[in-house]
Amino acid sequence: MLNRNALLVVAGAAFFALDASAAQAQDTTTTRHARSTRRIPIAKESTGEVATTRVDTVTVYKTDTLSTPARVDTVTTTNTVTRVDTVTRQVEMAARIVPGMYLGLGAGAAVPYGAMRSVNQPGPVGQFNLGFQPLNFPIGLRADVNYTRYAHTEEYAFLGDRPNMWNANLDLRLNVPIFEHMLGHSILVTPYAIGGGSWVMFNNLRMRLDTDKGVVGGIGPENGVIVGSDNSFTTAPNTDNSYHSKFGYNFGPGVALHSGRKEIFAEWRFVRFNEGSAYAGPGWHSPLVFGVNFY
Repeated sequence: MLNRNALLVVAGAAFFALDASAAQAQDTTTTRHARSTRRIPIAKESTGEVATTRVDTVTVYKTDTLSTPARVDTVTTTNTVTRVDTVTRQVEMAARIVPGMYLGLGAGAAVPYGAMRSVNQPGPVGQFNLGFQPLNFPIGLRADVNYTRYAHTEEYAFLGDRPNMWNANLDLRLNVPIFEHMLGHSILVTPYAIGGGSWVMFNNLRMRLDTDKGVVGGIGPENGVIVGSDNSFTTAPNTDNSYHSKFGYNFGPGVALHSGRKEIFAEWRFVRFNEGSAYAGPGWHSPLVFGVNFY
């Protein structure tokens, strides 16, 4: 019992001591706080002045800006256009006419007319020319020889071989100054007329009797005969195959393309000759010839 009371006394004394220590500590804190809020007098302040506390706040902002520039990919397409201007100066070439002597060759076909028609058939022809054409003068002189071998018709084939005809011509050639530059300036187009005297030599030539004058005879539907010398003819085969000759004349149109030393020509002539007797009318030998002359 005593011990229990003693224990209580001791516990009360300890609690009291603890409470006194806490009260003292609180007083001490209050005293310190009272002292810390007390303004410390500054010697320069006058009596009655209120001290102003200046607070300077410096705020430093550091901004790091990282800028990444936009990426621009530029694709450049270059189209190179090359323009070439070619200036061509065209120099027109004038036809260079070479006057003077010329030689020519030609070929074509011959057609029989007049008393020779129907009893003879067309045949090939060849021609040789020799001429002279002065410069800047329209009239020239030309001589030519051509050869023709006519075909015969079936009704008169039994009379003999095919007819042969030679004719030589001495002509004047008249150039006509129209259409000269129709093909440009480098080629001279020359229409012309040609005509003159002719000498014709032939054999085995068939001709028709001139029944309009009352001549009778001959054979076949055309009253055909083989002509011979003047006032002679025959209807018998192979009785006269010798050559005979007659004079006549010729005329016709032509056209030439002249460039430099060459002249290409085409002409159609009519050669008329008379057998010279009363039994047959005139014959017409008509060659169409294409050829070239060399100056």
